[in-house]
Amino acid sequence: MMLRIAATALLSLSLPLLAHAAGTARLAGLDDRGQPFSASVEYAGNNLRAASPQSPNNYLLARGDKIYAVSRVNGQQVVMEAADLMRMAGGLMPSPTAALEQVSAIVSLQPTTRSETVAGLGGTVYVLTYEDGRRQRRTEELVLTSAPAASELTAAALKLGRSLASLSGTLLPPGADDLARRLQADRLGLLRFGDRFRVETLDDRAPPPSRFEMPGGSFQIPDLRGLLPGLGGR
Repeated sequence: MMLRIAATALLSLSLPLLAHAAGTARLAGLDDRGQPFSASVEYAGNNLRAASPQSPNNYLLARGDKIYAVSRVNGQQVVMEAADLMRMAGGLMPSPTAALEQVSAIVSLQPTTRSETVAGLGGTVYVLTYEDGRRQRRTEELVLTSAPAASELTAAALKLGRSLASLSGTLLPPGADDLARRLQADRLGLLRFGDRFRVETLDDRAPPPSRFEMPGGSFQIPDLRGLLPGLGGR
């Protein structure tokens, strides 16, 4: 579930985190296995919290350069660094960059004359034509907007996603980085990426600082194998 949450942050590309960015969003779409997902993302400055509404007690917490996985195991709330979780269980979880690994090279990214409202924000429908890893041409519709709240959300959520991809040893293809640079240069935010990602709601009010604190009564452990039999095993 933890990396399913992370997948939400990588259905488009990472942009630098904006120091003043703050807000709360609910995201939805399809994961790399074609299964529907939803997630909430809260962010303020260099802090971010991502969770699934179905499992609010299990979430990812980014505090500055550190990322933690918070979960409840055998009735006890535990915290561990995401890097340890990725090393132990990464092979059992879907790749957080699966939706992007197909974008090997961008052929074109063109705006259409169509507009679309997503999460109460007006955006323009773009057509992305790209080559996948087999050099086959594919197309996907994106809805992009210049609304600052959306560009800040894109920056915040995708910074977390790229960090997790780095921890798992995943490299984004050149086309993915190219798209990130284009969004950054034009100050655009992503509202929809085909049927694989969509912003459902977006509130640009800053969450309370307490949402980014370590949970009270929790303990940090270096290895979950003793609590989760079979984790990381073959």
